[in-house]
Amino acid sequence: MGDPLSHLSTTLVVDAPAVTLFDIVADATRNPEWQTLLAEMGDIAGRPGGVGSSYVGYYRVAGRRLVARFVVTAAERPTLHQVSGTTTGGWARWTTLIEPRGGQCEVRVTLEYELPGEIVGSIVRKLTGNRIEQEFRRTYDRLRELAEGAARSESTGADLAEQAALAGQIATR
Repeated sequence: MGDPLSHLSTTLVVDAPAVTLFDIVADATRNPEWQTLLAEMGDIAGRPGGVGSSYVGYYRVAGRRLVARFVVTAAERPTLHQVSGTTTGGWARWTTLIEPRGGQCEVRVTLEYELPGEIVGSIVRKLTGNRIEQEFRRTYDRLRELAEGAARSESTGADLAEQAALAGQIATR
C-alpha cells in the first residue's frame, strides 16, 4: 500500500484566456510540453477533456519509472478539469479550477496522491516529496508560459486576419 496521503496546491494568474489554458490542460497529447516529471505518454483514448477519456503516462519519480493511468472524472470547459489516476500501489487526484478574468485567468490546482511504497522509504520520502513539490511548481511555470505563448500567437493571428480584411476592403475601393 502507498504511504500516507500527500497534498500539493498552487494558485497562479495566467495572462491568457481561460479557454486557451483549459484546452492545453485537457489535451493529453500536450502533457509532455508542460508536465516536468512526465517522461513519455502511452495510450490516449477519448475526446480531449471529455469525461471518461483516459491516458497513460510514464513518469520519473525518485529515479524510477512510474506508469500511471488517468481518467478524466470531471470537466466543464473552460473552468474545471479533474483526473484520477492509479498506479501499482498508488493513486492521484489532480484538480484544475480556472476562473476567467477578462483576457486572463486565475488557476487553482490541487494534487492529492499516494506514491507506491517501493518508491518512498523513510529517509527518501522527504527528499522525494521535496522534489515533487519543486517539479509541481516548475510544471505550472511551464504551463503558464505555454498558455501565454499560445494567447500571444492567437492574438497575432487575429491581428493579421484583421489587417488582411482591412487591406482587402481598401483594395476594392
